[in-house]
Amino acid sequence: MSGSRWLYLSKNLKVYKVPKPKNSKFKPIKELAGQEVLKVLLYYETFEKKPSKLLLLEFDRVTLDSEGFYELTQEEMEKALYNFNEFGFVTPEELAQRDVPLSLPIAPVLPTIQEKNTLYNYLKENINPLSHNAPYIMEERISALKRIHIEYIELIKKAVKLRC
Repeated sequence: MSGSRWLYLSKNLKVYKVPKPKNSKFKPIKELAGQEVLKVLLYYETFEKKPSKLLLLEFDRVTLDSEGFYELTQEEMEKALYNFNEFGFVTPEELAQRDVPLSLPIAPVLPTIQEKNTLYNYLKENINPLSHNAPYIMEERISALKRIHIEYIELIKKAVKLRC
């Protein structure tokens, strides 16, 4: 089986476990009202209903409202899929033929070194089985996000040359 867990990481490097959202609405955390946080989504395998192996991490920076509430809106979902929808399955030739000006891809959200270390420590203390491969999984995910971003930029460069 597999499972997932949401975490918020505040600017002062405190980790908050977030209950699973219902209808794309996250429970408010009053302590974080009005703050920007790193939202981390952990995907993992389970054994006997307990997390056993980390599979993937997703990152996003979100700003909580004045009550510490976050709701995943349609606009945010579209923003999250923007790069994939615009550049995922297109050739430079197809991109060059578009009538609209070419735009750059949205840069990936990546944790800072301090945020990564905080997450490693949190996993070690609170979900130890996930901490064993966390550094490898996190670094691989960050590398993949960077690589994909560079590929999209190169795609745009080729399309611009074809337009000239």
